[in-house]
Order: sequence, then structure tokens, then C-alpha cells
Amino acid sequence: MLKKLLPFLLAFVLPLVLIYAWWGGFNSARIEETTAGPYTYAYLEQKGDYAKLPELAVKARQALEAGGLSAGTPITVLYSNPDLVDPPERLARAGFLVPADSQVGGGLRIDTIPARRVLSVQVRAGSLLAPSKAYLALDRYLQERGRGIQMPTVELYAPAESRLRMGLLTVEMEWR
Repeated sequence: MLKKLLPFLLAFVLPLVLIYAWWGGFNSARIEETTAGPYTYAYLEQKGDYAKLPELAVKARQALEAGGLSAGTPITVLYSNPDLVDPPERLARAGFLVPADSQVGGGLRIDTIPARRVLSVQVRAGSLLAPSKAYLALDRYLQERGRGIQMPTVELYAPAESRLRMGLLTVEMEWR
């Protein structure tokens, strides 16, 4: 029986497990109470499905580059809890950290998130997998304390230093 299964396991299951591991699927999230910010960021705002935020971030990057600014760390601010708000009604911002004195055009706006006390969740995983891992860990942590996720949340995704590693997603929720 094992002789018949071995080729299947080696050809199909093992590669899937290795890819999942490389994407950070087995990495755990780290949660801590800390102070974060201030963040100055250039952004585009959207009302609609969060699945379209990567496209919005591309447009924000293009607008920054057209204005002669380099895009810093990607930042997303989610104002609507997806468990409570239907996709067409969700409000979010996608953009990039910029120097505090930046001037932008091309439809971009500038905002600053002040320094504040946060619950910070960090997970090293691929950009498509990391949010689900981070929010699941955050929700579990809060549920154990009789609380739930409070919006807005701030997501910062630091790209990987090499092709052999995944980036680091940090999700911050104001913590009082």
C-alpha cells in the first residue's frame, strides 16, 4: 500500500506542503501590547470590497512615483469590520508611508496616524496568507479576554529582505 501511495505523496502532497511552509503557513503570529506611530502616509480611499485594495495600492504607488516621491512601507487602514459590513459598504485606505512634509498630487491625500497604544500582531507570511493568520490570532486573543476586534485597524507589510523569505505583516488595533 505504501509503495502505491509514495509516488503520489512525493509528486503532489509534498510540494504543496513545502509551498505552504514557504509562504509562512506554519508560522505563528506574535501579539504584544505596545506603542506605535506616528505614521504619515499618502493614500487613496475606497468604498467597496477589500479584495480590491491591492489594485488601489498599485494606483497609489503609481501616483507617488509620478509625483517624484518614493513609496515607503505599504499601509492599509481598514475602517469597516468585514464580519459586520457588507463588501460594497466597506471603507478603507491603501497607501504608503511618506516623510511628514510630503506634498502629493494625482488624487492622493496625506494623513497622519498619531502615536498611540496598540495591540500589535505580527506574522511572517506571504501577503495573501498573512492577513487571515494575523486577524485570526487577534480575534482569538481578544475573545479570550471577552472582547472583539475594534476598527479601524492599521496594516503595515514590510517586504522580505530576500526571495527566500516572506514579508512581515503587522496589524495594529488601538488598545485601551
